[in-house]
Amino acid sequence: MRLAALAAGASFALAALSAAPAGKLERRLYVTDRSTISVYDIDNGHALVRKIEVPEGGGYKGIAASVPLGKLYVTSYKQDELICIDLATDKIDWRKKLGKYGDSMWITPDGQTMYLPFRDDDSWWVLRAKDAEVMAKIPVGRGKNYDISPIGSIGPHNTWINPAGTRVYLEVLTMPYVFIADTKTNKVIGKVGPFSKGVRPFAVSDDERYVYANVDALLGFEVGAVRDGKKWGGPMLHRVEATTPPERLAEYPNPPAHKPHSTPSHGINLSPNQKEVWVVDGVYGYVYVYDVTSLPPKYVAGVPIYKDPKEHPTPGWISFSIDGKYAYPDGGIVIDTATKKVAARIPTSEKLLEIDFVDGKPVKAGHR
Repeated sequence: MRLAALAAGASFALAALSAAPAGKLERRLYVTDRSTISVYDIDNGHALVRKIEVPEGGGYKGIAASVPLGKLYVTSYKQDELICIDLATDKIDWRKKLGKYGDSMWITPDGQTMYLPFRDDDSWWVLRAKDAEVMAKIPVGRGKNYDISPIGSIGPHNTWINPAGTRVYLEVLTMPYVFIADTKTNKVIGKVGPFSKGVRPFAVSDDERYVYANVDALLGFEVGAVRDGKKWGGPMLHRVEATTPPERLAEYPNPPAHKPHSTPSHGINLSPNQKEVWVVDGVYGYVYVYDVTSLPPKYVAGVPIYKDPKEHPTPGWISFSIDGKYAYPDGGIVIDTATKKVAARIPTSEKLLEIDFVDGKPVKAGHR
């Protein structure tokens, strides 16, 4: 009887423990502003929650987060710093001057290692995320500016790491390749391309079959093969030329001669379900969506960023919520990815990402 009672009590306690409510999930969108970082509540109409002050911050070029360390990182061109912010307190842990012109970094899935390009250098620096100790450098090159229609600054620019954290993909301004490096050896093992011109923002499929890349002077994107047989690095496969809607051309017949970012499309990303590529029209203020479940890609929809045709937004990046429900183009809108309709209007920027919390602790982070 006593054993039965104890067993029954243990079963009741286990059941009660199983039925205990889980901690509340809070999904937050961190968006860099001119100098501060704004935090929005994704599940409450993207309402503004608070602003994080970053004294002498600004000119942000990259943003990333480490869930295990509980830290947010931004590169600030204003003081040429890498800045680490504690996610629990919103306080700055440290800010360090390393190389010149830190750009768009990525952190390995385990949250321990950062790959940071320096625009005025020729390398990616491999940093210990907790304190920015330099562990290695990956020299790739600086590129060479174009004789006709130069783009301004050149050098190491954008980064992507595969979900397993075993390979890092690197892009250098004006170079027509995406370079692949092994994260164990920090050596370049291949390159995708050549693309038709220098690569700008790019995205890689999670299965590492394809690279989708903006290239200089192209409204649209190109697709490259990550592998060529057993060799890392394959050729460019497809070129997709987007078309600005005729009505938009009529509304805005005389855009500035100098294009934002010196190229028509400087913003591309692959939806988390891997089915769609979203690309920006930085001159006319549009986002174009393509189905990539088969190749060549097929046009799906176009979404205007502006509310009034007299507005002339110049989007330069696009990101997604972790679940893929929302797309965040630079330019001031949130797009429902299912309906391709504007879900909210907030002052988005090129440097933003989602971080999810449970009971105040970070549990998951997206990517720029």
